[in-house]
Amino acid sequence: MEPKILLYDDVIKNTEGKDRILLLGNGFSMAYDNKRFSYTSLLSSAIETGIIKRNSALHEAFILFKTEDFETIIKALENAERILQAYNYKSIAEIKKDAGDLKTYLVKVITNNHPDKCTDVSNKEYLAAIKFISQYNRIFTLNYDLLLYWTTMKYKELVETKKIKETLDISDGFASIDKNEEYVRFVSEPNILYLHGGLHIFDKGDSIVKNTYSRTDIPLKEQTLSNLKKNIYPVFISEGTSEQKLYKVMHNAYLNVCYRRLEKLSKTKPLIIFGSKLTSGDEHIRDAIMGSNCETIYFPVASKKQLKEKGAAEFLHAAEHAKKPKTVYFYDYRTVNVWGK
Repeated sequence: MEPKILLYDDVIKNTEGKDRILLLGNGFSMAYDNKRFSYTSLLSSAIETGIIKRNSALHEAFILFKTEDFETIIKALENAERILQAYNYKSIAEIKKDAGDLKTYLVKVITNNHPDKCTDVSNKEYLAAIKFISQYNRIFTLNYDLLLYWTTMKYKELVETKKIKETLDISDGFASIDKNEEYVRFVSEPNILYLHGGLHIFDKGDSIVKNTYSRTDIPLKEQTLSNLKKNIYPVFISEGTSEQKLYKVMHNAYLNVCYRRLEKLSKTKPLIIFGSKLTSGDEHIRDAIMGSNCETIYFPVASKKQLKEKGAAEFLHAAEHAKKPKTVYFYDYRTVNVWGK
């Protein structure tokens, strides 16, 4: 018997009184601006826009390492530069230049279509998004852009000014250790979890930190470029296979904590997925859900036809063969009005 496709209102009614968990994908950002957030591969984007010349030595480095990850290549180039210096190799200028340029390219590519500041989002849009997220008790996201972060900060502002009632704990695990520092540090388990990192989160080596505009008055692009020059890299995953992404998750303290929390989903708390089919490199997220105790899952589709396509069909198959019981319901994600548009 073919599963019934629910409306989003049905999902909310069916889970009334329960601690709902939300998992967001890129559809959350695309609902805000479809063109702006229709991300392609960062490497492909860099090549298409001429930031990296096709078949150049720099392009060949990506091919040689079988990766599209900018950070991997930047570190490889910098290590090559150090080794060649040790051997008194004379022609390292191009390697040094490419490493430096690639840091600038990274900032340019990841922020090219991103809104420059939080005020680019209207109050009407924020209020609609806040209404959406406040129906949940915890949020996981696969997005590395700043839309969810900006929305939670607006939510916090409205709660503090007593304009709305707090129903969602928006703690992200970062707190101030030193008032003189320009950033806050990751110190506790979060309730808003960026499974693939975010543009505001950085690996400082001895700690994971979050840059805040309120402490610096410096725009995102400038902060990110400044950090990269100090070899402080943004913690975000946008490229690679599921195995490659999981490798990075396992080797980063912040991402590891977030992923482990996903693996520990409770059986009494329904999971609603919005904006992702958990395919094309996100199978590790699906596997974590299937290995958890979560028993009730709502999966997004747009039509009955999609029930037989890769995303929904594979997810349902995985649920039916999971070691711990899973019940999957499908709902029409088009009935969700995230941004009030």
